[in-house]
Amino acid sequence: MLKKITTLSIMALLFPVMVIASTPPKKEALLVGISKYNGGETLPGIGRDINQMKKLLESRGFHVKVLFNEQATLKNVVGSLKSYQGLSSNDTFIFYDSTHGTQVPDLNGDETDELDEAFVLYNAYNSNNNISDNSGLLIDDQIDIILSHISAKKMMIADACHSGTIYKSFSRNAKTKSVKISSKFKFVNKDMIKGDISKPKNLVTFSATKDDQKSIATSSGSLFTEAIYDSWSDNPNISFKEMQVATTEHIKDICKNSRDMVAYSPTLYSTNRSFVNESINEFLQVNIRVSPKKYLVEEYLDGLMRQGVVGNLGLNSKDFYNKGEHINFNINTLGQQGHLYILTFKESENEISVLYPNPYYQNAKEQWRGQFSFPTASKPFAFKATNNTKGLERTMVYTILSQSIIPELEVSRVGYNKFQSIFKDFNGQTNLKNAFKDILIKRKQNHISIAKKVFSVGI
Repeated sequence: MLKKITTLSIMALLFPVMVIASTPPKKEALLVGISKYNGGETLPGIGRDINQMKKLLESRGFHVKVLFNEQATLKNVVGSLKSYQGLSSNDTFIFYDSTHGTQVPDLNGDETDELDEAFVLYNAYNSNNNISDNSGLLIDDQIDIILSHISAKKMMIADACHSGTIYKSFSRNAKTKSVKISSKFKFVNKDMIKGDISKPKNLVTFSATKDDQKSIATSSGSLFTEAIYDSWSDNPNISFKEMQVATTEHIKDICKNSRDMVAYSPTLYSTNRSFVNESINEFLQVNIRVSPKKYLVEEYLDGLMRQGVVGNLGLNSKDFYNKGEHINFNINTLGQQGHLYILTFKESENEISVLYPNPYYQNAKEQWRGQFSFPTASKPFAFKATNNTKGLERTMVYTILSQSIIPELEVSRVGYNKFQSIFKDFNGQTNLKNAFKDILIKRKQNHISIAKKVFSVGI
């Protein structure tokens, strides 16, 4: 009898140990964003930054906490960061910041340029809209101290100006995310950022800029955050180093044809050199299947319409077509007049095609206005439903009405009796989206209206 009791007692003791050992790692993320400061200073597109990162991280199994605008005070951000100090080395943690950035005098001599970098939080400004002290600044030395007490594997993403060494272990409506401190700036509670600073371990930091550069926020989001979202969505297995290359190219692509935006260089740092070549998902222990985001162009155009950045058009068609059936649209310019472009792309193809303009519609003034069907029965042009898959295929059509001609979309005017592909064989949706986005950004001074229709084609 005693033996049986002893055996049961041992099993009872072992059971909870087995449960603890099988507990999956925690994945936590803190997102901080500020679009309007206490002093009235504003930044465009920060709400979109937060929404994109939240969507991206939740799809990878992270529990996400957001501090936005008035929630993002220094006290709240520091308190939230410290709440993750209970994470173990088996867990993962992401700290993301999309705010203004600034530089302040270095008190402990660990900066070669004698300037510390800092995130500008909600309560940083005084009644005169000045930054007179550090009571609303999260300085890089403070970040180091806090992160050094978080045992989990860590990734910090800093979308702010002067963020190149925001770690210490190592703009459409465009606006730089940089602010200057007052000439009478002074430190309060300076003891916590003097002397030797604890260095965090198991950390990868990805920053928007070098220390002497300024990042850009636009009405459709910050360029750096947008680049992270696109490249990570497009390639779930991307490594940190590949991410740095992809985001650098993305920012160059967007800035190269703009007088308002100067390209900047995302920087990458890790406490272990081997981390930079790791898949980000592996480093963060993402153990769920993440499918590539195939439709970044669609998401971009939908975002423009949802935000009211472009005007509206009417576009109607059937929701389903059989393969080989003629497709017809009803278009309404809603009282506007302009140059018409009709684009289509399918879920099975990494390209955009121009349905109109084409050589079968001769409109001397090239101006469209009112309600009409496309194609019309009087024209020797047909748009037939095609399907190269084994099931239903989703097809997206966009109509664009522009005050000015868009030369890049005029290729089908000398084309054939079919719509003509213009963006073929791109290396993923990120590059395809950037190419298309570049076309629209060139015409940001002109009024553009867009409408969308999605239909399915049977086999």
